[in-house]
Amino acid sequence: MRASAAMSAGLAAVLMTALPVAGCRQADDRRAIQERLRAKGAAEVVREAAAARYTPPASGCLADAQVRMYLMVRERESRIREAAIVEAQRPRDAAAGVAPLGAAADLRAAQELKVNPKEYAWVRDQVLAAEAAATNQALYQKMAAGREQLLARMRRDRDALTDPVQHATAERELEDWKRGLQAAEPPMTPAIRKNVALLAHYRGPLARLRALEERALAAAAGVEAPPGNVAAAGQ
Repeated sequence: MRASAAMSAGLAAVLMTALPVAGCRQADDRRAIQERLRAKGAAEVVREAAAARYTPPASGCLADAQVRMYLMVRERESRIREAAIVEAQRPRDAAAGVAPLGAAADLRAAQELKVNPKEYAWVRDQVLAAEAAATNQALYQKMAAGREQLLARMRRDRDALTDPVQHATAERELEDWKRGLQAAEPPMTPAIRKNVALLAHYRGPLARLRALEERALAAAAGVEAPPGNVAAAGQ
């Protein structure tokens, strides 16, 4: 347990250093992104990405380095989208077609970080599948806990009955409820199970990514992101 906690803390520390800090550095980073957005159109970005080649592993399992790559590309993608939104909101650019600059932000991010876009796309799909499976599993476990509490209460009520007829009726009702509440645990392939276990070490960095994306969405809607989310993103 201690080794696992140490590993998680170490990975979080490494990834924290990969995320841009607040203040002047963030502003400089945004200006640099905006310059690159203007220098290369989305069509060129897509064309270059289409030429990439990548053969996914037959196992379907993610490597630790791929998860770190995914986090960095996703973080960069959020920065690119946010920079494009800010630029598009400038009055002098509103009619100049700046909004499409945010297109293909994921491909732009991969290219800027020298990452194979085809590999990134595959890793992203595996991460999303693992996150969905983990969510379904957590929901199942929560429902299973509630089901056991209900059945335990019904057993206590049954055992408190002294009349044989009432006791027998309660027993039948209990069995009927048990059959009706049965639910199979969502299946996981071996690859997804391994990927879920790997992503568990990156809960903090993944949460910070979601905060960055919420901030970008808030910027697109013209509202401020909740303070807690901004703090979680390290801003």
